[in-house]
Amino acid sequence: MKIRRSNMGDISAIMEIIADAQSLLAGRGVDQWQDGYPTADIIAQDIARAESYVIEIDRSVAATAVISFAGEVTYNTIEGEWLNDNSYVVVHRLAVRNSALRSGLARQMMLYAEELALQRGVNNIRVDTHNDNIAMQSLLNNLGFVFCGEITLLSGAPRIAFQKVLNTK
Repeated sequence: MKIRRSNMGDISAIMEIIADAQSLLAGRGVDQWQDGYPTADIIAQDIARAESYVIEIDRSVAATAVISFAGEVTYNTIEGEWLNDNSYVVVHRLAVRNSALRSGLARQMMLYAEELALQRGVNNIRVDTHNDNIAMQSLLNNLGFVFCGEITLLSGAPRIAFQKVLNTK
């Protein structure tokens, strides 16, 4: 297993993983990512900003996520309360190829985000997800994230928000 920054040559593999996730979410009755989001253009922008990461297994892309230190405008207003107002890393668009589900790759990507955050002296991670995305909520709970409230995406869609304060040892 290898985690690395994505490159433009990864877009088709990332979009296959996104399609897997869209299908899985739809099958679970989750309305998340059912409107064509995220597009290949959005993924290309993530790559251009050097915020897109993939996990490779045997030279095949098996998982993807955005790990960003640029903040998130939709996190400026929350119905609830963040754990603190310190700088944070945000994880978006976390998805795993169907053939690699339940292999711990989503967990590995989140732990990698923690590692990157600590390397840069950032001790907070924030994430949002759809209220019906029980799998993501379970992952976040298992990793020690705390439910903080609800945010609203630029599209107007509500999302539940979580934060984790990292141990800085």
